[in-house]
Amino acid sequence: NQDGFEEVIGINSIIISDTISENALRNCYIPDTPKQRSRKKKETILFKSKSNDLWEIDLHIENLLDNYYHMSNYEIISYQLEKCEEIIFKAIQTRVRKLVIIHGKGQGVLRNEVHNLLQSLNLDFKDADYLKYSGGATDVFFR
Repeated sequence: NQDGFEEVIGINSIIISDTISENALRNCYIPDTPKQRSRKKKETILFKSKSNDLWEIDLHIENLLDNYYHMSNYEIISYQLEKCEEIIFKAIQTRVRKLVIIHGKGQGVLRNEVHNLLQSLNLDFKDADYLKYSGGATDVFFR
């Protein structure tokens, strides 16, 4: 580059030009392309009690991923449900008694999808304590 450092450039970023098109491009405004965002996981989605009686998972996307802005709503919901199912199976293996799934209130889309998942797994669940979670969480009970 201009400072003497090497840069890695993808093959799709290279433009072959001749002097005629190069002169034409100098007069055009070309916006910078946004940087590719990665799915960097966060480690703070699961809260465990010391006795393994209670686990709590927060499915808000900002708690699961740092960079989710490029994802569609469908991709976000799918990712949240994938993480939810993963934690449910870990809780079953660890013999946790109760899992609190924090899905938020919003329009209720994630809540309905979480409830559908829990029904498909034949798990006992109910809305979590309203005073503590304001209607944005579900309690899951394991036998």
